[in-house]
Parts: sequence; C-alpha cells; structure tokens
Amino acid sequence: MTSADTTPSAAAPSAVAAASVRGDSSGVRAVSRALAVLQAFTPERSTQTLSELVRASGLPRTTVLRLVDTLVAEGMLQHGPDGRVGVGTRMIHWGAFAARAWAVPAATADRMAALAEATGETVSLYVRRGVARVVVAQSPSPHSLRHVVQVGDELPLWIGAAGAVLLSGEPADVLDATLDDVDATAHPGATASSPTTPFSPVPALPVDRDAVRARVDRARGEGWSVSHGTREPGNSGIAVLVPGRPPGRPVALALGGPTSRFTDDAVLRFADELRRASSDLARTGLPPALD
Repeated sequence: MTSADTTPSAAAPSAVAAASVRGDSSGVRAVSRALAVLQAFTPERSTQTLSELVRASGLPRTTVLRLVDTLVAEGMLQHGPDGRVGVGTRMIHWGAFAARAWAVPAATADRMAALAEATGETVSLYVRRGVARVVVAQSPSPHSLRHVVQVGDELPLWIGAAGAVLLSGEPADVLDATLDDVDATAHPGATASSPTTPFSPVPALPVDRDAVRARVDRARGEGWSVSHGTREPGNSGIAVLVPGRPPGRPVALALGGPTSRFTDDAVLRFADELRRASSDLARTGLPPALD
C-alpha cells in the first residue's frame, strides 16, 4: 500500500484462521482457533466487539464466544466496561518476550535506516511462516507517499518480490508442497470480483503455479526479484536474500514504494543497494529468534 497514513485492516480471515478449520485433532483445532481470535487484535485495533472478532477470525459466533470466555479466564483477553474485548494483562509478558526475541541489533536497525534514506523507499525484513511472509523489522521511507506495512503483518508468500526470493532457495518438492498449501487455503466459491483484503494471506482464487514458478526461477537466477502491482495496483517492490542463512531459514530484505518511483534505472540502483545492505546485515546480525 502506498499512503501517508493508511494502515492494514483486520477485516478478513488470516491464514491462521483458514488453517484452524483443517486441524486433524480437536486439541490442535482448539489452539488454532484461539490463535485466530488473538490474531484479530492489532496495535490499531486493540479492542474488538464480538461481531468484529467473528468477522476477523472467520469462525462461528458461538465458537468465538466460548474462546473469548476461555481467553478472558486465562488473562489473555479482558472485557471492557463498554462491552468490547481487549488485550489482557497476561499478554504483557508475551509481548515483552516477543519484542526482545524479534528485535534487530542496533547496527542492523541503523543500516536499514541508512538504506531507506539512500533509496527513499520503505525497507522491510521478511521471514517465511507457512504460506505467508511476515514483516519482522522495518525502516519507513522518508517520503509522505510510501509503502505502508507494519511489523507483524502477514502478506502472501506467493505474491510479490519478497515472496519470490524467499521461495527461490526452496527445492522443487518444497515449492510444490507450498503451492498445495496455498491452494488449500482458497475460499470456496470466491471470485476475482470478491477478493480478500490486500493484507490477508488467503487467496481469492487458486494460485497460478506456472507464474509463481517463473518468478521464483528468475529470482534464483538473478539473485533478486522485482514486482509491480502484483499485490496492489500502484505498489512495487524489490527484494534480495540475506546471505549466509542456514537451509530452510531464509530472510528477505526488501524495498517497497509507489510504482512511479520504481523506474528501470531506479530498480537497478535499488538492486545494488539491497545487495550491499544484505551483506552488511549478515555481519551486523538478525533478531535473536532467527539464530
């Protein structure tokens, strides 16, 4: 998204919610569904009505009501005086732990900020989680018109430059299995005229496997990937892998911004800047959770 102040919406079910209905055992399904409810909360939406939780999680109202009661009893959520549901005090511990585990070293944060200043575009660090790519760190563009995602956002793995480079190191069988998982999360009966929100990792239609393979093969051959309007019209991205990562644990460093600034000459310059910065990040370090 390119905007001065627009932030992602939690209006559509996430991949977590979609996966929750596919659990083989009741215990796993219950945990997945509870996580789908918690996933509905964001820094911008720290309180929710029951109806909003139903809509965001994609779960039946009676199920959400039971889960909320359980999570309130455990201190993970709490009821407000206005009847809305908010984050509970027990989440303070988990939030502090997560913030420390996923914080980038100061030198890495400084290098990402320098890259944003040099290119004028938003810098994001992505890791893979299932069929999603997750933003784990970011340095925003200095421009008022800029690419807007938030740390913790889950975006489609099969769409965009960062997704292509994350998949570029995967063996063929792993890529095929990933595409199977993507197809399995598609909404039955969905059409291109009724897509999910740009920030939902759940596709409206089965993925175009040949197109994904072509993007991944090109990223593998060139060492970087660029995309224009594949996730959202008017938005472009370019990404490279951070070198030296162990097999199966790729990290992508990406730039995002309005397509008007991603000219052919700019893309080549961005690719060079990203390669240099990614080599520096391999030295300055990544979040402890990735060690």
